[in-house]
Amino acid sequence: MTERTSGLLCVAETPRATAPVVRVVTWRVTQPVIWMVLMAATLFAFGCGSDSQHSPSSAKYPTGISGEVEQQLKYDARVDSYDLSSDTLTVNVNDAWLNSPPGMQERSVGQWYTLWHSSHSGGVVVQHDGNKVASWTSDGGYKPETKSKGDESHTES
Repeated sequence: MTERTSGLLCVAETPRATAPVVRVVTWRVTQPVIWMVLMAATLFAFGCGSDSQHSPSSAKYPTGISGEVEQQLKYDARVDSYDLSSDTLTVNVNDAWLNSPPGMQERSVGQWYTLWHSSHSGGVVVQHDGNKVASWTSDGGYKPETKSKGDESHTES
């Protein structure tokens, strides 16, 4: 009798038989496969399950200052200084703000503008080393300043 395997079923051929005889794979072979599938499904269920706590999407400031622009600017590590004396809020930022992604820059200026504009009619001007880098006004929204070719080639020593 000669035997060969084909997939999960073992096929036995006998020289006298005209049709092959099919034997079902034994439990000893299927048990580890079933065990691995169940373990993978369990790990998938635990790994992909949702968390009941949602992560916060906005910056966390100390209690009681979330609605005050002056206090937010005071506690923001990306802000070097700010000027509240005129109708337009001027914020001097450091390299951390300047090197942050454009979306984060827009979001922070938008938040400052929202809080500032609630009690003032002016906009927000963002400066870095005395140069205007972005602004937010009621008619134009967020506008980052574009660098000229002369500014890009300028290197500091």
